[in-house]
Amino acid sequence: MKNARLVRWFSLVVVTTLLMGCSMGAAAPTATPVPPTDTPIPPTATPVPPTATPLPTDTPLPTPTPGPIVIDDDFSADAGRFTCDNCVVEGGILIMGPFEYIDSREPFKAYCGDCGIATNFKMSVDTWYTEGNNSYGFGVLIRDSADDEDLFATVTTNQKYNAFRFDPNVGGGVGWTSLLGGWKLGPMKPGRGVNNIEVVVENGTLSITINGDFLRTADIPYGSGQVGLYVSNFMVGAAFDNFHYEEIRK
Repeated sequence: MKNARLVRWFSLVVVTTLLMGCSMGAAAPTATPVPPTDTPIPPTATPVPPTATPLPTDTPLPTPTPGPIVIDDDFSADAGRFTCDNCVVEGGILIMGPFEYIDSREPFKAYCGDCGIATNFKMSVDTWYTEGNNSYGFGVLIRDSADDEDLFATVTTNQKYNAFRFDPNVGGGVGWTSLLGGWKLGPMKPGRGVNNIEVVVENGTLSITINGDFLRTADIPYGSGQVGLYVSNFMVGAAFDNFHYEEIRK
């Protein structure tokens, strides 16, 4: 009876052991991976850095062209416009000379600094004799150029006028050549009378007007130079007032 019970117990242990071995030895089936169905998204292009947009700039305004030079000087004060050794502005006039005689016969000049280098222009002044030698002229410097081609328009106390070219290198320092063919009698006031002399230079033509009466035109070399006032070097003194200059542009 006891042996039969042991046999049944042993059989139960064997069966249980076998059942446990089967459950542990059999691996659980692994699921088969399913391939992806979506097409992979290609990588995007490398982003380009943004280009800087230039800031808007203001439209440049046109630079205005300076107008023609216009100068009026009544010498009520010394504006420093005229450069001349021993010239003086006093009593509302510019006084030049008389200066000591020099062998070169070159006249004494007062340059108009504000007038610049003139080519075509109109210029006028009131002028009269003051003291010294009254036999020689005074008036306006039409041109003083770098090539020694100086041009003058002249009046005298004996009612004559002229226009000259002066070259200090010609004739041993004489160098005076009339542009009008010699002295001309004109409507000037004699002695210390005040005379107005006006010159117009335009494209190689010189026009001279004295006291409002047109007198003469002459051909002159075309060129540019400084302008101003002058007195003869033969110890002549003169006064000037109401200077006017205006540039002519074409």
